[in-house]
Amino acid sequence: MQNIGFSIHDNGTFDITCGGIKFSNIVPEADERPLIPSSVNIDDVSVTYFTEWGSMRIGFMSNEDELVLSTEAVIEGSVHDIEPIGHSLLDGAESVYFQGFGMEGPSGYRKIGSDRIRSYGLVGLDTADGDAVSIYADDHSRFTTQFSVGDSESLYKTETVFVTGIDLEGTVSGKISLPALHFKAGKDIMSCMSYAAESIAEAMNARTYMEPAFHWCSWYYYYENMDQHILDDMLCHLKEDPIDFRYIQLDAGYVDHTGDWKKINSRYPEGLGKAAKDIIDAGFAAGIWIGPLMIGDQSDTYRDHPDWIVRNKDGSPYTVFRSYTEPKIWGNTDNDYFVIDTTNPDAMNYLREVFTELRGYGFTLFKTDFLLWCMKDTSEVIRYNMNKTSVEVLRDLYSMIREVIGEESYLLASIAPYMASIGFADGVRIAGDMGASWEGAYGPENLLKELPYDNYFNNVFWQNDPDSVMLRDFGTHLSEKETLSLALLQAVSGGVITTSDPVSALPEKRRELLDFIKPSGKVHAELPLLTENREEIVITHKLHDWNLLYVLNPADHPVNVFYKLDELFGAKALFQYRFNIEDGKSIESEKISYFSDSISPHESVLLFITEEPLTEKPANMWGRQL
Repeated sequence: MQNIGFSIHDNGTFDITCGGIKFSNIVPEADERPLIPSSVNIDDVSVTYFTEWGSMRIGFMSNEDELVLSTEAVIEGSVHDIEPIGHSLLDGAESVYFQGFGMEGPSGYRKIGSDRIRSYGLVGLDTADGDAVSIYADDHSRFTTQFSVGDSESLYKTETVFVTGIDLEGTVSGKISLPALHFKAGKDIMSCMSYAAESIAEAMNARTYMEPAFHWCSWYYYYENMDQHILDDMLCHLKEDPIDFRYIQLDAGYVDHTGDWKKINSRYPEGLGKAAKDIIDAGFAAGIWIGPLMIGDQSDTYRDHPDWIVRNKDGSPYTVFRSYTEPKIWGNTDNDYFVIDTTNPDAMNYLREVFTELRGYGFTLFKTDFLLWCMKDTSEVIRYNMNKTSVEVLRDLYSMIREVIGEESYLLASIAPYMASIGFADGVRIAGDMGASWEGAYGPENLLKELPYDNYFNNVFWQNDPDSVMLRDFGTHLSEKETLSLALLQAVSGGVITTSDPVSALPEKRRELLDFIKPSGKVHAELPLLTENREEIVITHKLHDWNLLYVLNPADHPVNVFYKLDELFGAKALFQYRFNIEDGKSIESEKISYFSDSISPHESVLLFITEEPLTEKPANMWGRQL
């Protein structure tokens, strides 16, 4: 698609055209109210509005397939948020690709309709004829940028409205340049979204050079009951039957109260330093979990420093969640969980000491959890420093952590906002906690929704973490095929691979499966049918030794599939080997031009697609990565 352009009208409204998609009668807004300027200055490439609270200048710079909209403001009054593209009529767009704010989304692609769809950081639109455009901000170091699209019903007609807003959180006064908005046209919506992600990653100095995370995490089997004795037993087993984990990561449970990060409990009688040394001496890198923003109401830290927490406007503690009845979270006695105010220098120094201590023990993977707790609009709470947005507060915390742990450490952010984490995190959780059942609150429903639509920024912003792989055949309600489907999905996506199962108790075939899915270099999965709204999930890879075709049926009924291999891999007839966990080393494959099957509920298929027949079952799905 070509022909991106703009036009400014005499009254200060303007239009933006992106091929078959048009944004018309655009009126900028402040605090979600249209500007009513006292005067307007217009030239060929900009329009300036003078208002009761100050002024706003919007500039335009375009070429054949990209438009950059810059916004500068002089704020002399009180302004909470600015919408450079306020109430604009959207014509021609049929579907929207929307991005969730952080872990668990919601992200997706669907037709534009009566419900308002919000997207954060970037958004994509396309037409029935294939015209597509992504709209994004490439600077997310201070403010949250969000987009809204949907139908709005007036007295006489229904119109589709598009809005772009930048949240200042009421912290800004004087002259300011807001993040530029980019409109990028392309041949399809996925290429537009990928271009936007790569542009954001470059502008924000994304960290994608760390080796893929492959680690054991204590949480999803032992939970808060992990201790030194269990660690000793595991390391002893790994000495006898090695698994090439990069990290062994200890999760929550080593303190009795969140916030008391230096007061290690009886589960580690000789301290975390001993645990870290044991892990390192066994040949692994040591990892640790911490929720740096969390502070329990029964903690010594809160009792000694009640001034260290974020408070509501009435002065009461800003409480994120409460745990008054059984089961008590993490087995702690805390009732209320508050947020430490890292704009308070003393509180920040305390956390600096905590991370310095943990790094000094030798930990080099840091799973930092519940970072979304920071993202409370500054205008709605009381912080020590009221001049910083929640984005700035979080990035200041990230900056301190990165400074202390060093560039060589892997920072895994969990329950974190996406855009504010770019440039600091090496990996970010994208989906909810995994449990040992297909159904229920800890089933894979959120993973199955989020992983496909977050794939375009995997190994671009960071390495996506889809959460732990369940491999055990005990203590689980997952069937054999469900276990295999989820393990392969998480691996084929190219994200973090971690398991929490007691590996000494794994059956031989599932132990082999862990070796089979071990990461090997940075990979980029493709989801060629993602915007076709199919029931099945289809992921492909073009690798050095072979191509991969993965198909998962997440539905509760069989799904019939048919794919032409030349449309997926560019060759009409190729050899196929269908991976089976029960196969021996010797295998057979056949040459065929398509793949067709009826896939049962929760079942998956992984095909090796090759120009020459395979003669031996691959021990690792990635082969040789060059």
